[in-house]
Amino acid sequence: METVIEAVNLWKVYETETDRVEALRGINLKLKKGEFSLLMGASGSGKSTLLHILGTLDKPTKGEVLYKGKNLFQLKDRELAIFRNKKIGFVFQFHYLINELTILENVMVPLLLSGVGKLEARERAMELLHVIGLGHRLSHRPFEISGGEKQRVAIARALVNSPEVVLADEPTGNLDTETATSVVTLMQKLNRKFGITFLIATHNRELEKFADNVYFIKDGILTNKTY
Repeated sequence: METVIEAVNLWKVYETETDRVEALRGINLKLKKGEFSLLMGASGSGKSTLLHILGTLDKPTKGEVLYKGKNLFQLKDRELAIFRNKKIGFVFQFHYLINELTILENVMVPLLLSGVGKLEARERAMELLHVIGLGHRLSHRPFEISGGEKQRVAIARALVNSPEVVLADEPTGNLDTETATSVVTLMQKLNRKFGITFLIATHNRELEKFADNVYFIKDGILTNKTY
């Protein structure tokens, strides 16, 4: 199976005049095409830091992130931004929807930013919202829908540009158990339908049953032991 994203000896160190924190310590990880994987660890273990670096939102202190063998951090900032917009989808614990926009308009935003025409962006966003069961909410605004529906919209926004990889950082952290299960079930369904690689950072052990692979991280070190 093809490796899409690979982390090679990733280190992330934060230093101040009085302190040194090794957030990541020599991480090696391969994300294969179409896999649905979990990254599990306690709060402060390095999950978010790793996702941000894999998604090129942050740079490592040392090491490489390879996309199909190419070192992403050798790209110029503009090239990296274009790559991120087209190849990576992000879902966060806080959905960061724009209250002034409708649900449909929120999902259209990544397409418009990447230069897709308004009519095509509207059609693609509508199609995806229907796929995830929110076709009846197109004209609603974020404050008019439930927490679970907001997270579904965030997932649609992450997928609308047809990325190869979706990185989700505690996407069910603010949801009750039933809603969390429905959100992860939706992501798994979209994974199977579109063949998109998913890596979901979570501390929720109930989600392990959905995963093809489960990675554990503790104190910035990837391990095959539970945390």
